Amino acid sequence: MSAIKRNLKIGWRNILKNKFFNFLNIGGVAIGMAVTTLILFWVVDELSYDKFHTNIDQIYQIYEHQVYSDGQDLHTGCTPFPLSSELKQNFPEVENATTFTFLGEQPVKYETIEYKNIPLMLADNEFLNVFSYNIIEGDVNTLETPDKIMITPKIAELFFPNESAIGKVLTVYGSFDFTVGAVIDYPRKHSSFEFDILASVKVAENMGADLTRWGNNWPFTSILLAESSNADQFEAKITGLLKEKGQDNTSLFLFPFSKMRLYNFSDKNNRIQYIYQFLAIALIIILIASINFVNSSTASSETRRPEVGIRKVLGATKGNLTHQFFYEKGMMILISLLLAVVLVFAFTPLFTQVSGKTIAFGMLGNKYLLFMILAMVLTTLILSVAYPSLYISSFTPARILKKAVKSKGSRISFRSLLVVVQFSLSIILIICTIAVTTQLKYLNNYDLGYSKDNLVYFSLDEATQTKHEALSTEFQTITGVVNITKSDKLPFWGGNSSWGYTWQGKAPENRVLICRMEVDRNYFETLGISMVEGRSFAPFYDKINEGEKEFAGEVILNEEALKRMKMTEPLGKFFGRQEDNRGTIVGVAKDFHFENLKRGIEPMIMIPLTDNPNYMILRISPDNFKETLAALNEKWNEIIPDSNCEIGFFDQRLEQMYNSEIRISGLFRYFSIVAIFISCIGLFGLSVYAIERKRKEIGIRKVNGSKVSQILTMLNKDFIKWVFVSFVIASPVAWYTMDKWLQNFAYRTTLDWWIFAIAGTLAVGIALLTVSYQSYKAAVRNPVEALRYE
Repeated sequence: MSAIKRNLKIGWRNILKNKFFNFLNIGGVAIGMAVTTLILFWVVDELSYDKFHTNIDQIYQIYEHQVYSDGQDLHTGCTPFPLSSELKQNFPEVENATTFTFLGEQPVKYETIEYKNIPLMLADNEFLNVFSYNIIEGDVNTLETPDKIMITPKIAELFFPNESAIGKVLTVYGSFDFTVGAVIDYPRKHSSFEFDILASVKVAENMGADLTRWGNNWPFTSILLAESSNADQFEAKITGLLKEKGQDNTSLFLFPFSKMRLYNFSDKNNRIQYIYQFLAIALIIILIASINFVNSSTASSETRRPEVGIRKVLGATKGNLTHQFFYEKGMMILISLLLAVVLVFAFTPLFTQVSGKTIAFGMLGNKYLLFMILAMVLTTLILSVAYPSLYISSFTPARILKKAVKSKGSRISFRSLLVVVQFSLSIILIICTIAVTTQLKYLNNYDLGYSKDNLVYFSLDEATQTKHEALSTEFQTITGVVNITKSDKLPFWGGNSSWGYTWQGKAPENRVLICRMEVDRNYFETLGISMVEGRSFAPFYDKINEGEKEFAGEVILNEEALKRMKMTEPLGKFFGRQEDNRGTIVGVAKDFHFENLKRGIEPMIMIPLTDNPNYMILRISPDNFKETLAALNEKWNEIIPDSNCEIGFFDQRLEQMYNSEIRISGLFRYFSIVAIFISCIGLFGLSVYAIERKRKEIGIRKVNGSKVSQILTMLNKDFIKWVFVSFVIASPVAWYTMDKWLQNFAYRTTLDWWIFAIAGTLAVGIALLTVSYQSYKAAVRNPVEALRYE
């Protein structure tokens, strides 16, 4: 015990002896540990989704694979309404099955309280038997009744604070009144489903859905597979089920619900890639921190040679010295660990802002997080403590007392190798950061086929749809409003797709999946979509305004639709459904993107909007933009005083499509800064070591007439050489990594040479800035100090 106490005391004194250098090392490791811990919080948070479902390993989502002409196919989770009952009744492998669908964010009102964006979901009563949501109060069978709903505690608190929600009536979408039948416990943070109101799937009938029709793919279907059943064997049994029901181009397959968060059913854009990337970054940062500590410790150990030599002459064994230095370096790592805890708390607000994750320190009870943190600490201890302790204790008295500091062996020292590894990892992060940022900038500036700037929109519910004409009239009187249009959906949310169309000259075997949108006369002008040939729907609406009753339906197609249909000279030709022969192609619109840029442009048909619109889109003049928005809000409140005015912005919605990539880009940027900072600490320590070794050489060169610039070149060239080697190693690794990531996007930038050039230049510049100060001090030092003997 006394030996341990003595070693700790000696270790503490040596730490204090060189406060700046040692606490710089401690700070580097602490920052590395803190950032790594935050990354591990992020990883565990991602891995925690849906774990509250009791039977999650038995739950499977049913998906469709639809095949069309010329290689066009579709993977979708949308299935027919009758599918769940068919599976439950006729397949003994299915213990239970449920049908559900999402209706997006809807306006909800209670008396004078109104909120616009409340996520609404429809489900049958088996939903709670497949998924593990608990009822806090109310009737567990609420979903059997179409006029009752379940709400989450959040909604109960918003609308009915300090009173029971059961029996209260909420108005949804302006005209549907629902009685609250139950309050459902909803672990919002870690659920793949997003809803605040859960209504019966029977409500879909009020929206025109036929719950018995096999040809209508709309809701989702999940099954609870019996514990004794084999998923692959069951999938083989149901693969052709929809072909028997009339969908001969569609096959079914199962997808484990436990993989829903991290994997995509089409095996593209898998979120698990971010888990691997973040774990890799965590390993990179802790490796860089450990390498920094090793380099700095071994560099500073050169000043400890006399101490080691004298202690060995006095009888100290290598084991004694190893123990002493082990305790000393171990104390430094322990201090780093304590400081890392403080830094985790300090960095949490910034990390939450950048990552979008709320750090809950109750997660420390998670066994996976504890295991990963323990692995991080042990890795740091082994890498940072073992080698420096063994290295310092290995000094031999004879060589030490002669000051023979130059070691024999390979010209490529272990420290140089560590610097190469350290800067290779840092350069990989720099290249990845630049590449991710470049791709996001590419997406932001990509020509969507329409101009997204200065476009705003209003979402209209059933109560406000009847006022759309009055709103248009008043909005047009506002000076800053350039144009107004209406549609059934926004252009970046896709469209309802179908393959049941026919057209003039159609080959019998040609099946094309085509999306559908309803737009008004000003749609193309307002959004800035060009017409390749033909015209817009303006004459169609002129006929309506003139009271004409009999006129043919009109259709506008995009270029991709014509390409898939193999149609030339389309104007005036018939297009429609077999049961409705009133459709004439009057125009061809230039292709524009109506979905995420991770997907290519699909065929699109646009027809005139004759019902009430779901959205009103306005192009606003950039001049006096805020004043125009205020005027729009004022007009809305005048016309619809009992409904809140909420203005949506196109550029913000488009940005949300790439929210994960934007957050990843931000985190990459901060992680790169951390990695570079820690690398600089290590490089600083190595420069001290290198300069110490060449102290006499520098003195001799100066006595013989060498200039300061020549000395600086001599001292810095080795560091630049190893950074260049690091760049050569890092570039292909980073290129491969980012090339794989870019495959997630149908439209992507290229990994141009300048990305790598910038990364290499940054690495060299940072290295020069780090070592030049020490080099300059050595170059201007009086040579007498270096050449005097003892």
